[in-house]
Amino acid sequence: MHEYLQLDPHYDIYFLSDPHGQYALLQDVLKEVGFRYPLDGEIRDRLFILGDMIDRGPDSMALLKAVQDCPAIYAIQGNHEQMALSAMEDNADRSLWIMNGGRWHEDVALADVRKMLDFAANLPLCYTLQINGHRIGLVHAAVPSPCDWQQFTQRCNEHTLSKEEQHYLVWDRSVFTHDEHSVVSHIDAVLMGHNIVSGLKPKVSGNRVYIDGAMSMGDRGLLLKYRRGGEVLGLFQAYSFLREKSTDGLMWI
Repeated sequence: MHEYLQLDPHYDIYFLSDPHGQYALLQDVLKEVGFRYPLDGEIRDRLFILGDMIDRGPDSMALLKAVQDCPAIYAIQGNHEQMALSAMEDNADRSLWIMNGGRWHEDVALADVRKMLDFAANLPLCYTLQINGHRIGLVHAAVPSPCDWQQFTQRCNEHTLSKEEQHYLVWDRSVFTHDEHSVVSHIDAVLMGHNIVSGLKPKVSGNRVYIDGAMSMGDRGLLLKYRRGGEVLGLFQAYSFLREKSTDGLMWI
């Protein structure tokens, strides 16, 4: 599943990845940057979440519900959504999911868990955003090789990705670790999560920008804002944040 959006950059456009149930932290971050929620039916600022909304943190259901209820918040599937969906199949072994932060589902009515995961199952695997002449791709972990962005999104639309490729695009770590220079063709920048960056700074590899700031830890993270100019990372302003233990407030670094 692939979605294409052409956006007017009149309002701000933000990106983050892997919030992992940290709903309160997400709310605080959006408040601090002055995120403008829809008003009188008009979508103003927009937030794109690059998957892994659930597990590890304290409020997976609230985070999924925020994506479902707010038309200004968009999301794609990550490996944790897919892991949860597999675990909730009939007679499935849930031990891997529980080991990776899925125990929260034991405290929620089963029907409610299934309802929210059904919503997650219908989220796209990737987005192409057209903003002010720039093409920005969103995917959780990687673009299956040897596809360029055009081939990848076409195969998503046609539902012709193999199971191995679907697994790769939400689970892969090898490209993040070993490929510093290759470029994904037919796209200006590809934003990805899944792999935690060091120093709360985006990692740029070719035209791939990794932005998982370890928000799952509950006291830190990384937010990008589109800023209308430049190339690759120059298209974005990075906001790195830490929650101060003494005041419980956010500190921008």
